[in-house]
Amino acid sequence: MAGSSKGAVLAAIVGNTALTAAKFGAFAITGSGSMFSEAIHSLADTGNQALLFFGIRQSERPADHLFPYGYGGERFLYALLSAIGIFVLGCGFTVYHGVHNLLDPPTLEFSWWSVGVLAVALVVEGTVLSLAVRTIAAQKGERSLVEFVRTTNDPTIAAVLLEDSVACLGVLVAAAGMGLSLWTGNPVYDALGAIAIGGMLGLVAVFLGMRNRTLLLGPTADPADVEAIVRLVEAHPAVRRVRQVKSRLLGSHRFRVYVDVEYDGDELGRRAHAKMADDAWDCETDAGRRRLAETLGRYVCAEMAAVNDALEADIRKRFPGLAALETEADGSPPLEPAATNG
Repeated sequence: MAGSSKGAVLAAIVGNTALTAAKFGAFAITGSGSMFSEAIHSLADTGNQALLFFGIRQSERPADHLFPYGYGGERFLYALLSAIGIFVLGCGFTVYHGVHNLLDPPTLEFSWWSVGVLAVALVVEGTVLSLAVRTIAAQKGERSLVEFVRTTNDPTIAAVLLEDSVACLGVLVAAAGMGLSLWTGNPVYDALGAIAIGGMLGLVAVFLGMRNRTLLLGPTADPADVEAIVRLVEAHPAVRRVRQVKSRLLGSHRFRVYVDVEYDGDELGRRAHAKMADDAWDCETDAGRRRLAETLGRYVCAEMAAVNDALEADIRKRFPGLAALETEADGSPPLEPAATNG
């Protein structure tokens, strides 16, 4: 998944770099505020997607003694910085320029160069958008596209999708604004187009900022995954039930789970007894009984550790994104011994 997200981000960087140069050239020729907004839009997209790519690379670093759960949160941090960049540069500067053109309208000149740049931009942005949609289609499962964008733990692919959706729409808005201004001779339409593009970028920035804030705070892992892990734990013969479960997302595809387990003391005792069966014990004296209890305790602890290790190994096979399964024995008093007949 990380590889496919990285590919979509790289494609967006390459496409927007070329479009930035072309759009600034068209703005220099025409003086269009909408074209300037589109140029700033592409420049902001290029810088923001470079941040996203850097965040992906940083998040892939292996865990170490400073960060034992890895660097998965780096992706969320740089995605948040990218959202701030969209708001400040993409929205703020674009809206400012549009308002300036409303108050002091420039002289617009028609140029086939601008028409060509917008046409190429629509093709390039549409190609990148289709790549992002295909990447999401491989990840979203039964979720709708809207639900995936709203709930995904991979902010990079969501950012590419939203930015390029606005980019395609922005090209159409810029073309409409320039066309209406040239047709009517009124530059207000071009300025309003610039403001509209900035407003769309602002909405995208706010949404991405709020989503990345949530991810940085550490939400729970996928409830379906957590529920499946609880079922696996409770299916073990040495476990009576899971009393409490907590989880936390550590990265786009990594999480940890804490479970408060009520172990089956009878089963642990039987397993411990099976390993002690050949030993002879003096149960007639207090010292002998104490030695038996101490030895049994060690065997039971060893069996509990073995159960935990087996559970974690089995769950990791089914959930490669599990960074850690943390278990705690429930502190409930032991059950009364079962009554025996005869």
